[in-house]
Amino acid sequence: MTDADARRWYRRLLHLGPRRLRDRHADAMCDAFLDVRRDARADGRLAVAGVWMHATTDLLRAHWRARPSRHSRSRTAIMIGSDIRLAFRTLRHQPFATGLLVLMLTLGIAANVVVFSLVSELFIKPFPFPDSTRLVYINEKAPRWNLDETGINYPDFAQWRKAARAFEGMGLWGSASFNLSDDRGAERVEGGTITFDYFTVLGVKPLLGRTFTEAEDQPKAPDVAIVSESMWRDRFGAATDVVGKTIRLNGVPFQIVGVMPKIAEFPSRAAVWLPLKEDPATTNQSYSYSGVGRLKPGVSIDSAEQDLLLAHAPVFDTRDKERVVSPFLRPLRANFVRDFRLMASALSAAVALLLIVACANVAAVMLARAIARRREMGIRLAIGANRARLMRQLLVENAMLAALGAAAGLVLGRWALHLLVDSVADAQILPSWATFNFDWRIAAFAVGVAAATALLFGWAPALHAVRGNLRGAMNDASSGSTISPRGRKTLTTLVAAEFMIAAVLFVGGGLLVRAFINVRHIDPGYRADHALMFSIALPRASYGDDAKRLAFWQSLTERLRTTPGVEAAGVVSCPPLSCHWGNFYRIEGRPPLKPGESNPVVLGRVADHGYFAAMGIRLEAGRFFDQRDGADKTPPVVIVNETFARTFWPDQNNVVGKRIAFNGPDSPWITVIGVAHDVKHYGLERPMRPGLYFPIGLMTERAGTMAVVVRTTGEPDAFTPTARGIVTQLDPTLPLYRINTAERRLAASMQTRATYSWMLGVFAGLALLLALGGAYGVTSYLVTQRTREIGIRMALGARANDIMRAVAGGSFAAIGVGVVSGLGAAVLTGGLLGDLLFGVSPRDPMILSIAALTLFAAAVSANWIPARRAARMNPVATLKT
Repeated sequence: MTDADARRWYRRLLHLGPRRLRDRHADAMCDAFLDVRRDARADGRLAVAGVWMHATTDLLRAHWRARPSRHSRSRTAIMIGSDIRLAFRTLRHQPFATGLLVLMLTLGIAANVVVFSLVSELFIKPFPFPDSTRLVYINEKAPRWNLDETGINYPDFAQWRKAARAFEGMGLWGSASFNLSDDRGAERVEGGTITFDYFTVLGVKPLLGRTFTEAEDQPKAPDVAIVSESMWRDRFGAATDVVGKTIRLNGVPFQIVGVMPKIAEFPSRAAVWLPLKEDPATTNQSYSYSGVGRLKPGVSIDSAEQDLLLAHAPVFDTRDKERVVSPFLRPLRANFVRDFRLMASALSAAVALLLIVACANVAAVMLARAIARRREMGIRLAIGANRARLMRQLLVENAMLAALGAAAGLVLGRWALHLLVDSVADAQILPSWATFNFDWRIAAFAVGVAAATALLFGWAPALHAVRGNLRGAMNDASSGSTISPRGRKTLTTLVAAEFMIAAVLFVGGGLLVRAFINVRHIDPGYRADHALMFSIALPRASYGDDAKRLAFWQSLTERLRTTPGVEAAGVVSCPPLSCHWGNFYRIEGRPPLKPGESNPVVLGRVADHGYFAAMGIRLEAGRFFDQRDGADKTPPVVIVNETFARTFWPDQNNVVGKRIAFNGPDSPWITVIGVAHDVKHYGLERPMRPGLYFPIGLMTERAGTMAVVVRTTGEPDAFTPTARGIVTQLDPTLPLYRINTAERRLAASMQTRATYSWMLGVFAGLALLLALGGAYGVTSYLVTQRTREIGIRMALGARANDIMRAVAGGSFAAIGVGVVSGLGAAVLTGGLLGDLLFGVSPRDPMILSIAALTLFAAAVSANWIPARRAARMNPVATLKT
């Protein structure tokens, strides 16, 4: 081996040694090695091998010596353990301050955990479908009909499917419910009708069996069904041979061809699906469905919508030359969470402010502790401790507080989240695909918030405790000194900031609660008390004839009316706060609409003569139906609501006797016999729309599914078994479903507003509680620091009132500035709540007055107790301490 080769191999061998040694002395070590190797070559190969072995041993020994010793590593571990034990003892010996800090962190973190869980589930977590970013919601809109969504007309969809190029696939679904009957009895199950490729577009595969074929989605195809995982487990015991079995839906047998997993229940809680079986050549303009599409890779929403409009062009040329209805797209997830965006934004802002209040509290209490411990830190510095060591000790204490706050906040937040979800479960205001499970994101969020709060807001107080010179640390915090004006100003400023933010939250919460109260006091247009409501669907297999359907409803209502405890009973096709059947009408004497002129959709309902009394709807003019209306050989009649009368006859005081007709040219004229009081059909906050009622005898073909309303003298829930028994006597295969009282239905319609209003109210209360605790803690600390000063003042003749003013005056003045600033900020930001403030002004004087009085009362209470304690001090005992 030449010297060059030996040098190259020795350089490689140097990597066994310490890097610092190699970087500094590699060349010199190579030269020395080559000299020794040359001398050894004279003694033979064995001597050269010994040189290589000796060099390797030296390098390994140097590497081992350069490693940190076990003693230094164990010493570091011992020091950290000592810091933890000392922090535990310190926190244990200050139970009030420790408990206050942990409580503040717990409340702030718990509130943030609840809201973050809601936001994460609705907006952050991946949508539960493969490659969900390419899924879009498809529907149609008609601005001239005042409809943001009309539903999809099947012939339009057939045209899109044929001509659109931006989609891998698109499918339709429509909500439905069915009477399911077998040897276990009859029940009503929710379901849907879908196109054969609906599940393929979503990317969901069956657990068992298969999805529908294209042939099964044709008119007059064999009757097949797909059941959900829940029905498969509950009704079929998760039997693996369920595929091929038969179930009876609406009296018709359907063969089960597949079982879909739980996620397939999207967007509603469907238990069974049937093929749509629509004919693309139909002339029926149904507008009954919603659509979902999967975009091709790389295709944007905007370009896909343009492609869809281009595919829709033949519809404009043939069926819709006035271009009234057009398709639109939205991201699928965005469509189903858009109603939650404003609520989520308001709650997120509220908990962020609440967390800031908690952080300010943490900073104030930690700063007070840091000032109080400056003497301790001075002594430790005097005996040789370095400042980095003391900073580490204080940060370990902060970390322990953060850990305690995170743990308690997670437990409290999880409990509050489950309580919230359970409280709104019956109202079904949260989407079915949202599970709200406690996962790693929530835990990581809580830990991150706790760590950031304790470290960021604890760093400055810790730095304050160890900074400055040794003499200042010993003197400023001696037993005979008082807190410096600068430190006192910092503490009172933090408390003032807490009250300012609490004022913003308090006003916001008060405005939303006031708005909710306003909504609750809106007249729904009917009497909700003592009214039981349930629905019955008559299957066409047994009630295909109009006369049979009419006879059933007449028999049922007659039996109900003659039952003891019943004041009135009736049926309606579309009860308040439920479905929609819209149409257009011609008004006698009114000129035809001009091109582009708005034509509002009119809500239609079919009712019998007993419905209005059962529902408690007032008559404004004319009369209600009687048993003769709608019977054979009687002229067709209709009852309109007040909004209908104002919309189509704005200059008429009495519209009874006026005539209307459906839009068809051959439609007969229908005479208005009465004007009913407006009913808030779409919700208490929604604007009124024109509506009318047809007698059941005139529209028997729409009387397949009806809601029954029974007004009772006693509790309506108690009448449910009696009603079920009467229906069973008439037809044991008919289940009652959607059983509820009118009061609970009305309350459920307001559940979303009630939830976020009261949540924001709770956050406002927590912010006030935290501000109250912060003010009390800081004032108590200031009293403790001024003990000697107060004793001297009292010894010199100061009165109790003077002491109380001196103690509370400065803090109360700062809090007053914070409250006034907070009220001003609340007025400026109140407009951001927008539509949430139903009938309430952001400058509502009552809310602002209540907020001001409450906050000032809290400030007085927080300062009065420590000030009163200071005024009762014994000056002699104080001066001796």
